[in-house]
Amino acid sequence: MVVRKYKKGDGQDLFALVERNNNCQFLWANVEEVASLKTKTEAEIMVRKHEAEWVGRLRFVMGVWLKDENKYVGQIWIEPDKWDVPSFEIGWFVDGGYEGMGVAAESARRCLEFLFDNLKAHRVSAIMRDTSPRSWKLAERLGFRREGHLRECRVENGIRYGLVRYGMLNTEFPGTVAAAI
Repeated sequence: MVVRKYKKGDGQDLFALVERNNNCQFLWANVEEVASLKTKTEAEIMVRKHEAEWVGRLRFVMGVWLKDENKYVGQIWIEPDKWDVPSFEIGWFVDGGYEGMGVAAESARRCLEFLFDNLKAHRVSAIMRDTSPRSWKLAERLGFRREGHLRECRVENGIRYGLVRYGMLNTEFPGTVAAAI
């Protein structure tokens, strides 16, 4: 698996994923920014925007490719919350055809290593819909602790849903120097 920041030309892969998942409720419900892409050009513009965000340290958005097939299968992002702590939020999505195959788990694990080892994160949060059990179960398998549940705090198309918040400290992530102390 390859997890890397986007570069020029990756919009084509991103758009292909959107086309493969155009009826995927998860994509519309959780990653509306991506699901709303209508053309390869829009996808390429988004990819270039993510490149600029990376340089400005505003957001770290990466694509996920299967190494052997060179197939784009997902996206993972890191958003700085407070640089002085430092704390971040992480999120992910995977092509519907690759759910349950460990793609999200492996890419999230690699991003957590990047956060704790390279960005020296003290805290990482993950916030997801309570209607997305795959996501919150993954957070728990990765070692996140459930910190809160905002029940029925949002409405979309007349349907209420809640948000679940997870958190992890640098001392709780296996493999970090802080966890070894």
